[in-house]
Amino acid sequence: MPFLEFQTGPRSGERFTLERERTLIGRHPDCDLVIDAAAVSRQHAAVMIAAGEASIEDLRSRNGTIVNRRALSGRQRLDEGDEVSICGHRFRFFVNQPSEPLVDDAGAATGCDDPLANDDPPSSVIVSQVEVPSSSDMPVGGQAEAKLRAVLGLNRAIGASLSLDEVLPRMLDGLFGIFPGAERGFVLLKDPQSQRLVLRARRMRSGADPGPLRLSLSLMNHVARSRRAILSADATTDSRFGGSESLLDCRIRSVMCVPVTRADGGLMGVVQVDSRDVRDGFTQEDLDVLAGIAGQASQAIEQALAHDERVEREHLNRDLELAHRVQQGLLPSRPPEIPGYDIFDFYEAARHVGGDFFAYVPLPGDRLAVVLADVSGKGVAAALLMAALSADVRYCLASEPDLGQAVARINETFLRGGWDDRFATLIVAVLDPAVHRITLCNAGHLPAFLRGPGGDVRAVAADLGGLPLGMASGREFRSCTVDLAPGAALVFCTDGISEALDHEDRCYGLERLEAVLAEPLEAAAGDLGRRILADVERHAAGQVRSDDMCLICLRRADAPAPAHPA
Repeated sequence: MPFLEFQTGPRSGERFTLERERTLIGRHPDCDLVIDAAAVSRQHAAVMIAAGEASIEDLRSRNGTIVNRRALSGRQRLDEGDEVSICGHRFRFFVNQPSEPLVDDAGAATGCDDPLANDDPPSSVIVSQVEVPSSSDMPVGGQAEAKLRAVLGLNRAIGASLSLDEVLPRMLDGLFGIFPGAERGFVLLKDPQSQRLVLRARRMRSGADPGPLRLSLSLMNHVARSRRAILSADATTDSRFGGSESLLDCRIRSVMCVPVTRADGGLMGVVQVDSRDVRDGFTQEDLDVLAGIAGQASQAIEQALAHDERVEREHLNRDLELAHRVQQGLLPSRPPEIPGYDIFDFYEAARHVGGDFFAYVPLPGDRLAVVLADVSGKGVAAALLMAALSADVRYCLASEPDLGQAVARINETFLRGGWDDRFATLIVAVLDPAVHRITLCNAGHLPAFLRGPGGDVRAVAADLGGLPLGMASGREFRSCTVDLAPGAALVFCTDGISEALDHEDRCYGLERLEAVLAEPLEAAAGDLGRRILADVERHAAGQVRSDDMCLICLRRADAPAPAHPA
């Protein structure tokens, strides 16, 4: 069955099966494949499967869809290995599921066949298959008084461990004490993202194997599927595994493999102990003991996973808090003071850190550049890109007197940064208070809105035609000028305001923003900004914010009233 495989981000390696005739991709939770990123449109693209062929089309998304590094126009057929890129999230299209992988020393896939596609009755070479008992039902054989003492010691050792890095090595050390014939031991746990078995711990009795460490997943996958422990007297001749080349390559002879399951029956991973000496192989009693150990160790492993996750979450929260403080230090602490003008700004990240950016850059001639940008994505990656963009913007605006050429230089610097498929929208307004004129340049951002003294509202810098930063090299960016009459105001915002959702997933929209701006105003820029934010809050009605919000209002003071004659 065809599928898309994530190539980037935390979901890298995850496969999404294209089961429907039409698979919808977008940011909205109702989409079949949800990409939680601000730059992704709610319904961004769709993949169609018809007559055994796949095709993809862009659904008039704001930032487009790229196939094999070319912007998608209309519907296009998808072939094996085609790369699809949606706002920095890359996928590869495959027609069929590839064969089951091997696991090498780093836990990476190297590819092999998996002949265990069903649960046929075992051959005579498989000595036994048993259910894994719970911790209270552990079986112990007759000659096992010494083993019992070792098992109890092992349980105490792993029970006193908190971290997975302590539990798994102690578990393997204990197994080597219980099974003196074991030459190798491995623990593989299921990765929550890719759902693959990943090597997490290993032990060799006589040191490392020569060459790269290789494990076959043929046997392990069967154990994982069946949730039953397996003992094989000679795995290389076991008809159950169909003469798997991976087993022959590993020269596995006597092997025990048991599943590790949670209390609710869900699979956490597998434990394998093997030996190349079939003459002194493992017994039914050994399998019973190993199955019992796995049943008891599962609770310790589950607790260790929860502990490690909690510690990692605490570290992440501390890092995010530090990143938040660093980012706040990059943003203006207060608006600048300009005689005859009033400025209000507001910034709030949807998470600890965000990708929206604003700045005030002093320029020669007492001019001031007001900058507003929106970097694709959210979180730490967007914040890092925002920090880099902040430095580029300040340098280019200060060193290039022509605004359009300054934005072109920012774009070229952005492209040289190697940010892959990341991009940023940008709008810059240079205020010359001496003549009350503003020069604007727009690189793919929302338009600014000019509110006249009488309440008339119009969009400005909306038709300049500039692409977002990072989309193409050698682009020209045009600018326009606007005169500010006494009492006029200029408003800039990011799409966290225009795309704020209510409980029915309806956008706030630019039309509603214009309506709020047109309402009577007799106060400063701060009152205008707070009025907009309050209306957005009324629209959202407590909905969780999914995007960063940034708003700047710049207003020229009213003309002084004429003096009355004495």
